[in-house]
Amino acid sequence: MGLMLIEDAEALIAGGVQNAGGVWADLGAGTGTFTLALANLLGEGGTVHAVDASSSALAQLERRARGLSGARVVTTVGDFTEPLSLDDLDGVLMANSLHFVDPRTQAHVLAA
Repeated sequence: MGLMLIEDAEALIAGGVQNAGGVWADLGAGTGTFTLALANLLGEGGTVHAVDASSSALAQLERRARGLSGARVVTTVGDFTEPLSLDDLDGVLMANSLHFVDPRTQAHVLAA
């Protein structure tokens, strides 16, 4: 199977994004397929904070996001299993990321 298309990711998450606009976080964003799908769904009035431990993955995401319409994408290099300075979020997306967290600490990470 090849890489997932943004349109396919958008179809997968569309039911969880009830309103355009707002501020969301994509934790474990990687190179951004789901980040860009979320940005499309939120539209130009929204913001997506893309968090990943890999600066090179986020650099790829930034290149992919250039020139695309939709929500503003803000990248942050960080470990989402640690406290983040992301307040007043309308939603959180964790696509293909929680399985990288030790199963013994997953509940704690989700609660935080």
